Amino acid sequence: MTTGKKLPPGPRGIGLNRLIHRVRDHAGFFQHYHDQYGDIVYFTMMFNKMCLVYSPDIIEEVMVTKRHAFEKGPLYHRNKILVNPTTMTTVGPQHRRLRKLIQPSFRLNAIRGYAEIMIDEAVKLRDRWEDGAHINVDVPMHQLTLDIVAKAFFGRDSRVDSILLKEVLSSLGWRAALTFIPFGNFIGELPIPKNKRARQAIEDLDRVVYSVIEKARYSEEERVDLVSFLINAKDEEGIDPALTSEEVRDESYVMLIAGHETSANTLVWSFYYLSRYPEVRARLEKEVDEVLGGRLPTTEDIDHLVYAGAVMDEVLRISPPSILVGRRCIEDCELGGYHIPKGTIVQPFIRAPHRNEKYWPQATEFRPERWFEPDQPKRPTHAYIPFGAGESKCAGVAFARSEVVLTLAIITQRWRVETKSKEFPKVNTLAGFYKPTGGLPCIVHRRE
Repeated sequence: MTTGKKLPPGPRGIGLNRLIHRVRDHAGFFQHYHDQYGDIVYFTMMFNKMCLVYSPDIIEEVMVTKRHAFEKGPLYHRNKILVNPTTMTTVGPQHRRLRKLIQPSFRLNAIRGYAEIMIDEAVKLRDRWEDGAHINVDVPMHQLTLDIVAKAFFGRDSRVDSILLKEVLSSLGWRAALTFIPFGNFIGELPIPKNKRARQAIEDLDRVVYSVIEKARYSEEERVDLVSFLINAKDEEGIDPALTSEEVRDESYVMLIAGHETSANTLVWSFYYLSRYPEVRARLEKEVDEVLGGRLPTTEDIDHLVYAGAVMDEVLRISPPSILVGRRCIEDCELGGYHIPKGTIVQPFIRAPHRNEKYWPQATEFRPERWFEPDQPKRPTHAYIPFGAGESKCAGVAFARSEVVLTLAIITQRWRVETKSKEFPKVNTLAGFYKPTGGLPCIVHRRE
């Protein structure tokens, strides 16, 4: 404070209690400081300077208008897994080059190929269920999205399976968690079982990725998988160089991080809300029956399953699977009229504007119909950003939308998923994800 520049309001002290509170309940931690201090909060948490951001206008400053004052993905910069700049971890010209080369991997022709895999895997899951079966719906949804990723990202003929991907995701989470722990880098080098498993999982997936890269680079057959699209991507303007094998490897990792957990949790929350709101489920069933007429969906049906899309949008609003965004200041800057020192970790809490009554009347009610209402409140652009914002908006939005809408349609054709408990589930918000603790116990009933 010797500079005379005013910091945002916030609590004092080194923040051991804050660290404990945050580890136990991310969402409750963020909401507590929002209620106490307002739209921007600054404090120290052990060895880190922290700034929490809640309003759409300040979120826009962080993610769009002043984005060059921040580095993206600070956790993944320091985990010694990602070697190159990626769409998750860079801004400016580097990000634009990567985005330009990656975007064609999610165009319509690519999505059609991915959708065939999504439909095949969702049908296999649907056909395994039995009437009256007791399931934890979290388990099959995570398994489904892993099975889809394994084939859509790495090819139907690759040796990658969902067990390996689970190990890799666990390893990435472990390495990311170490960045918050004092002496985390030192711990990450110790010959303990957790580190050994993490290194082995990464090495195993690396072998698969580089094998797919070699097939895509030299095979004459046309391959329909993400890695093959990436290795063959070229700048149509002839300005930027193609992706190297190492860049493709790193991008496949960040897409695995970004895509799997969020899609699985969106599906889990979808079945929770459909069970709790029977009138919503009835309208979804009616749409699925009318649009599909008993047949399996195709990519072309996605645009006609508009209510299924609204269900997804409402789930992402009321229970976004990822509730915060991570940035770190690389220079002194100003947010919301306050001084933010270089090195501060800045975290927009996107769940706050998603549930703000000013932008979303009856904000705590699950109402997919709101997406069709003509007289909606005027909202800031960044009052709803489940896929990020600006140049950092997720490149795989069409992939995620196809996956969720197709799965909802295929499951809804045959089954009703009823939660066992009438209570809102306890929530695990570790690492910024928002998901039911211990999953979501349900009973499946065959539709008449």
